[in-house]
Amino acid sequence: MSQTDTCGAFDHLDPSMRHLATADDAERLRAIESDAWLPYPPGEAVVERLLELVRMPKRVRMPSLLVYAPPNSGKTRIIRRFLDLYLEEEARQEIEPGSVVAIQAPPTVDEKRLYLEILRGMQAPMPDVTVPRLRAMVVRHMEARTVRLLIIDEMQHILDQRASAQQIVLNTLKYLSNELSIAVAGFGSGEARALIKADEHLAQRFEIVGLPRWAKKERWVVELVRERVAHLPLRKPTKVDKALMNTLHVLAGNMGAMFALLEKAAKEAIRTGTECITVGLLEQIVAQREQVEHGL
Repeated sequence: MSQTDTCGAFDHLDPSMRHLATADDAERLRAIESDAWLPYPPGEAVVERLLELVRMPKRVRMPSLLVYAPPNSGKTRIIRRFLDLYLEEEARQEIEPGSVVAIQAPPTVDEKRLYLEILRGMQAPMPDVTVPRLRAMVVRHMEARTVRLLIIDEMQHILDQRASAQQIVLNTLKYLSNELSIAVAGFGSGEARALIKADEHLAQRFEIVGLPRWAKKERWVVELVRERVAHLPLRKPTKVDKALMNTLHVLAGNMGAMFALLEKAAKEAIRTGTECITVGLLEQIVAQREQVEHGL
């Protein structure tokens, strides 16, 4: 088959994926498992806001951001997408190196653990010293790196502390933001939103953004499904219609589950030779999963 014929036969795929349509099954299965960013309006808006924060000249009171959503809604993917773009700008020398520190809040986060995670995020030494000494080290390292933005994923973990300890962590974030004139971007669940709203000073400083729950009729959701399907190297087109969207909405409660279900269906379509995703295939996969879960 000529290159022209191949493009015509597989024009249901994204141009970057068409060459994989004729690859062997093992390579196509690996391609399905690869992590890729699929642009969608709510996520793109958050990424752009993060880029604005890191480019912003330092102020006495830097604005900050909290992004909240239920688990498996794409928050961590947004962070990774931003970091990829930031590193590209850093490589082009469009922004100072080391301007961003990204960490994940540990399962139990207090002031000391927060400082240690920040040092880890900067690949700096993490000595077992007193909290005041750790604080001084964090400030010194962040000043030396001219950090502009501190990203904290899983921010709701702060709530696992007693109320007084929670307030100490929140005060620490205010201190770092004030002392270093940096922006803070938190990502977490709805509990993280309640945490910020409960502190009057942080509530005034943080812009709060909730990622919308996906709905089968939203145009951007339909386009996102079409985009994901176009990046699955199947040899036959999948019909993204009302029936498929209704089925996804019933079987997958959030975007993460929806992507996972589409990927499993694509793998099964390759293994069985059906080469496209159908409502029946989606229902079959979920039924098999429930059987395994219940030991049937």
